Amino acid sequence: MRPLTMPPSHVYRRSGIHDASLRRGYEACRRATQATDEVEYAVSLLLPPPLRTAVWALWGAVRAVDDLADAPGAAEGTGPGRAARLEAWISAFDADLRAGRGSDPVRQALIHTMLTWNLPPGCLHTLFEELRQDVHGRQFATWQEWRRYSSLVNTPIAFCAGSLLMRTAGLSADPETIATSVPDVAPAWQTAVDAIFLTDALVDLSDDLGRGHVPLPQEALDEVGVHRADLLARRTTPAFEELVRRLTDRARHRLDHTPLPPALHPAVAVALGTYTDLYRLRLKAAADTPAALLHRRPALPRNARLRLLLPARTKAALAWALFPFPVQPCPPPPPPAAGAPEGPDRAKETDARTARHRAITPPPPHPSGARPPRLPPEAMPRHVAIVMDGNGRWATARGLPRTDGHRAGTDALIDVVHGALEIGLTHLTVYAFSTENWKRPADELHTLMYEIPKAMRRVVDETLDVRLRWAGLRSRLPADVIEQLLQNEQATRDRTGLVLTACVNYGGRAEITAAAARLAREAAAGRTDPASVSEHTFARFLHVPELPDVDLLLRTGGDQRTSNFLPWQATYAELLFLGTPWPEADRRTLWDAIEQYARRTRRYGSVPRVPAQPASLSGQGAPRT
Repeated sequence: MRPLTMPPSHVYRRSGIHDASLRRGYEACRRATQATDEVEYAVSLLLPPPLRTAVWALWGAVRAVDDLADAPGAAEGTGPGRAARLEAWISAFDADLRAGRGSDPVRQALIHTMLTWNLPPGCLHTLFEELRQDVHGRQFATWQEWRRYSSLVNTPIAFCAGSLLMRTAGLSADPETIATSVPDVAPAWQTAVDAIFLTDALVDLSDDLGRGHVPLPQEALDEVGVHRADLLARRTTPAFEELVRRLTDRARHRLDHTPLPPALHPAVAVALGTYTDLYRLRLKAAADTPAALLHRRPALPRNARLRLLLPARTKAALAWALFPFPVQPCPPPPPPAAGAPEGPDRAKETDARTARHRAITPPPPHPSGARPPRLPPEAMPRHVAIVMDGNGRWATARGLPRTDGHRAGTDALIDVVHGALEIGLTHLTVYAFSTENWKRPADELHTLMYEIPKAMRRVVDETLDVRLRWAGLRSRLPADVIEQLLQNEQATRDRTGLVLTACVNYGGRAEITAAAARLAREAAAGRTDPASVSEHTFARFLHVPELPDVDLLLRTGGDQRTSNFLPWQATYAELLFLGTPWPEADRRTLWDAIEQYARRTRRYGSVPRVPAQPASLSGQGAPRT
């Protein structure tokens, strides 16, 4: 039975980390973990070398980025200075990830871990976006705001670390797959994250107060009569001691009601159990000396810590000996040859070229045998836009998580795309994710950030005659989602059938505002004459300038509003609101909507025309079921 407390050099060798510069990066992460959090470091020593180094890289990188946001140097202590340093680090991370190598020791270890274990970069970008907000200070009015922040900051890293641990049970490292395979994992992790974040808020209180930040919701302070000014002045009051008592009880209750996920490797169960016990010990240290929290971090009592760790090390070593670590990481791809495009870009270029020249296949028929109605060309809309609403309510009505509704909605979208091709539609635009959707719970955001690229990728992989476009803002979107959307556009740019535009991180007012700003800059630079500006001139500055006006705007789910969707393009659109939730829609829903459109009279302010009579309504169309 090998001891778990082996020297770092042995850990790196047994993890297959032989490159000297890469070792320096992992060693920097190890030291950062050891120096900043004794609990995380102690528990990492219960893991086998491959997992141990990966946890060090994740935690060390998080500490590095968090320090940029929270602990600036004297020369760059202002908000703008911190923001610039943080933005530079994130931009360098994105560039390094594309190149497959790091230009900084910590980033080098992080990228090596992500490539080795196939971890999704989107999780880190969710964290980065929240830290961008931290730079300028953050206050929480309610527990709900506090929990949302806790979820967005901590859950992505918990999922990354959890995906590594779940590998020992033979499960995929993909967080979404884990949540699907073991449904109890996500709620258990979220409960644990809340407890850990609350404990850390108490333990780090003195550091946060030194930066002028109170990391607790105003609602919690008001419940016991604690004044923010007293906290910032580090004044101990009976109300503050009552606040500490309530918060430690709250965190302890959550820890006590967090079951370990099933299907864990025995040694991982030991590690997670020890992690929870150490946090209980940390809570006890905070509760025993509440006044000291205003001035320093409470230390874990040495004897109590050793009483937990010594038997845990023995149990973990025995468990790893009896049940060896079953999954070995895959080495990351080698650096590209000289003169070749670096890292993943070369593979993406090859994939895009292959997809562009792959033979186009027709859409599969509907299982019912239904066929589209035959309509004269003048009765057909050129552009249909859809608000795909009702996923969450559909799932809730069936006792399912809301995330299951979004997965079902992906299947509905693919079938509607098949129907659009069959009926001969040339433009279909779907509202996949609005700028207002960022207010949704973290687990739902994670699912949406996974399902949207997945749906678009299915269109590419099915080799349908569909050209994919993206309309929306880059801000806040994870870099991997942006890359996938752009890659899909590139892969399908030569297809000439249906143009499918996915509005992702889209808001109609934001689109118009951005277009107006760009047009104003053009005019200020003398490149555009303000007197000559027309609707067509303005449209050139929209997200997708060539997108035609919407003829039919369809919304499922029962609500009767357009929700900031394509206000410029849908000015003269026919509106159709259906009570059907989106997961129950299919190509027949689209065909029925188009038939209703064909019956309507469109005047555009002039004399009405006689609407075309759809052939299917006069008995000439194929029957549909």
